[in-house]
Amino acid sequence: MKIQKLYENNGISLLEVLVAMIILGMALLVLLNMSMVALDGNDWSNKNTAATQAIQEKLEQLRNVPNLNSSVSGFDTTAGISRAWTVSSAAQHLKQIDVTATWQNIQGYEVSSSITSFVKTDSL
Repeated sequence: MKIQKLYENNGISLLEVLVAMIILGMALLVLLNMSMVALDGNDWSNKNTAATQAIQEKLEQLRNVPNLNSSVSGFDTTAGISRAWTVSSAAQHLKQIDVTATWQNIQGYEVSSSITSFVKTDSL
């Protein structure tokens, strides 16, 4: 008889509901943090890809300049990405082109990426 009376009340107690809600709340906080990390990663990836494309575009423009002068440098901004470039003489008939792209990430920090290339100029 005593065993039947212990199991007659099959409902959920208030304490069990409270513990379940605390566990669910903690799980949701972890998922929220993971989603924020994923958003930061996606933003970094998008900006880094756009910056690399902007650098490559400027590098191709400079490579196609006939009689590239060794004192060429400049700065411009495209799609929120600032580009700076310099051309210097590395050796006879060889120019060094440095292109740097700078942008702000989602937290507001400045991030940069750069490429150095060597271009052969007019041959002997």
